[in-house]
Amino acid sequence: MGKKVKLGLGKRTKKLAGLDIGTFSLKLAILESDKMGNLTLKNIRKKLLTPGQIVDKEIRDHEGIVYAIQSFVDEVDPKLSEVCIAVAGRKILVDRLVIPEPTGKGKRDVLLKQAITLEAEQRIPTGIDSVQLDFVELGSDGKNVSVLLVAARNDIVDDYVGVVVEAGLIPTIVDLEAIAAYNIFEYNYEIGPQTNIAIADIGHNVTNVVFIIGGNLFSIRDIGTAAKNVWGRFQSELRISTDELKRYMKSEAVPENSPATKKAIYNSIEELSAGLGMAFSYIENALGGGSIDRLFISGGAVMIPFLTESLASRLGIPCEIIDPLKKISYQPEAHEDLSTVERRATYAVALGLAIRGGEA
Repeated sequence: MGKKVKLGLGKRTKKLAGLDIGTFSLKLAILESDKMGNLTLKNIRKKLLTPGQIVDKEIRDHEGIVYAIQSFVDEVDPKLSEVCIAVAGRKILVDRLVIPEPTGKGKRDVLLKQAITLEAEQRIPTGIDSVQLDFVELGSDGKNVSVLLVAARNDIVDDYVGVVVEAGLIPTIVDLEAIAAYNIFEYNYEIGPQTNIAIADIGHNVTNVVFIIGGNLFSIRDIGTAAKNVWGRFQSELRISTDELKRYMKSEAVPENSPATKKAIYNSIEELSAGLGMAFSYIENALGGGSIDRLFISGGAVMIPFLTESLASRLGIPCEIIDPLKKISYQPEAHEDLSTVERRATYAVALGLAIRGGEA
């Protein structure tokens, strides 16, 4: 699992690939990094999965996903051998810890890891042998060090690594989807020292929210409300058929641009905005003051019409869709699926994983 991206300036041109294994689709982003660390998009594609193959971030059809990855990679880049992947969902624990700065004999990194492991043992009911542990050091004031603890259940990591390996690829890095979204944001946007923002990657079943406080990564929270809930409420609000809803969800049709549609979306995000608001309040209470100034969003939910303006209205702060290719060179005419910022934002995790390839 991952820390902040390090692109490795001065290295030769290298192919970097990120594979986002989602509920409804596979997304593959391939970048090239030159000697100066400048990134160019070489290829980016999406392949739809059969509904039910992945449910609540758990792989239900192992063989089907292996075949889907194999055929997808063969179609996009048959020579590709290494990819970065990510996990997410209810089997992932992410928690911010503040522990005393290590002062004993020995290397600081070793002592810090030992202290974090001891703390993790108190927080993981199934025991640390049932998870893969990692952490991101967030900062130290000389007395205490803040870290972001990540614990991923062995079974979900093994499942995702397993389908990739069986598809003939080497998973060089296993990251968190939330960290991937953060990394692509950090690469493309200036983060000032006074910045207090939230990045919400809104998937089908879960919303991963990354908080940047004072210009630095602060915490990650998961919300159990996501696009699935919004679309379900939208169907009820407008009383549309399931077939019509599926066409909207697949972007095969666009809801009418009307006051009725805007009102339906505004009502439909009530639960999502409430979940975000609770996460904001938790962080603001932890800070003892201050507030979240702006929300950036990515993920499949950005294709929901009027989502940004509805969230901005309910939360009372500006809301903006992340453009994950803002500072990455690419040829728009060669990638029709990148014609709008909404479409580009659906590839945020895949691109965030690809830039991690520079560390592998």
